[in-house]
Amino acid sequence: MNTELLLQGLEVTVLGLAGVFTALIAFYILINVIGKIPVKQNEQDN
Repeated sequence: MNTELLLQGLEVTVLGLAGVFTALIAFYILINVIGKIPVKQNEQDN
């Protein structure tokens, strides 16, 4: 088996997983930041 090909596959796998986890962490931070924005409630329904 070609060792260079195996190392290329491993590198692609690691970079792919790193990209997926980076996207998940970015969405987590984004959701937390959006959740901390206070929502203005208009109570003028009387």
